[in-house]
Amino acid sequence: MKKNLIILVAVLLTSTFAFAQSGNMFVTGHLGFNTNSSTNSIGSTSVDVPGGNSFDIMAEFHYKITKNIAVGLGLDYESSTSYVNTTPNGTDYFDSESMFSIVPSVIYGIKITDNFKYIPRLYVAIGFGSRDEEQPDLPLNPNTIETFTTDLSSFSIGVKPLSFEYGINDRFAITMSFGDLYYRTYTEKATIANTEVKSTDKSFNLNANYGASFGIRIYL
Repeated sequence: MKKNLIILVAVLLTSTFAFAQSGNMFVTGHLGFNTNSSTNSIGSTSVDVPGGNSFDIMAEFHYKITKNIAVGLGLDYESSTSYVNTTPNGTDYFDSESMFSIVPSVIYGIKITDNFKYIPRLYVAIGFGSRDEEQPDLPLNPNTIETFTTDLSSFSIGVKPLSFEYGINDRFAITMSFGDLYYRTYTEKATIANTEVKSTDKSFNLNANYGASFGIRIYL
């Protein structure tokens, strides 16, 4: 399934580049990184506690089929690591998660000023990934770390209604997006004692207070 989707993405991108000769093309890139840690102090003694980090990178290609409508395809990769605890011999152990997503989308552009556009977007996201959970082998081997892997998959369809573009010049622009309205299914699959365990969560979300997302757009 994953291989077939990646092949389909490659074919669609190749076909789009072959068709798009009029210059109505643009690429957009998003990059995000976050890290955190903490320090616990008791009297004059301080202990640094690892926190975690997250990383997100996305690249999109769009082609304008009309003056106001652009269709495109994006590839997104997200990863995160979070500190869990420390073994008696001082070894830190963590949980980590990664997800690769294919994201087709449609953008509708409304010109507000010469440099400012309102660009709401409709998107679909199909994701595959895994979660690795590290745990000590209790109670016999508390200093031995074991890793348990869960396969992840997701499907989302949503709208980003508060999206904007500010043009720096004819070639470069900055994109801004606030909030997200989407429906999502999220599936976890793991093998426990030679038995496959699978669960699927379905949710409808309105993230009106979701943090802003910024990107760089280049017109070709």
